[in-house]
Amino acid sequence: MSDIIEMSQDEMSARIARFADQQGNTQLMITQSIPGFQRDIYSVIGKGVSEDAGTQPGIVDSSGFNVAYVGAEPDNGSAMHTHNEEVEVFIPISGQWAIYWNEGDAMEEVVLGPMDCISVPEKVMRSFKNVGDSYGYLLVIIGGTENSTVSRPQSVIDAATAAGLRLGADGKMVPAGE
Repeated sequence: MSDIIEMSQDEMSARIARFADQQGNTQLMITQSIPGFQRDIYSVIGKGVSEDAGTQPGIVDSSGFNVAYVGAEPDNGSAMHTHNEEVEVFIPISGQWAIYWNEGDAMEEVVLGPMDCISVPEKVMRSFKNVGDSYGYLLVIIGGTENSTVSRPQSVIDAATAAGLRLGADGKMVPAGE
């Protein structure tokens, strides 16, 4: 088996992200300034679909997938969005999380508890919210190595702009006035 690779402790250290060393990003996405969508996003493996040019993941090598932890107070989560090329997986670590998909009258919802799992296909509108009674954590896995940006309903884009942020030509967030 000549394909087997051996790695030293030092080599493997670049592939370890200790939670105690991670810092939640309160402004990884333009929507985090909108009331009800405040959350801490911990980029554990890869940058995912970050709209913050300064995102520094705990583990840079994200071959094939990205991992993030989302922490949020009750009644906070993510605004409606879709990934045009990536599957997104949600696994609550603590608390109760509602996962929504579709829009308007077609909207569906499921409430998940710790260690439950849902896989939302590409091109399906989705959002999530902590529906528990205390701060909770959600594990998010996004397929792909070079992730594209997310798409959002115009109402969400308008709310982000009103809250002070928009996306620049490069897909990274800038103050709404620029």
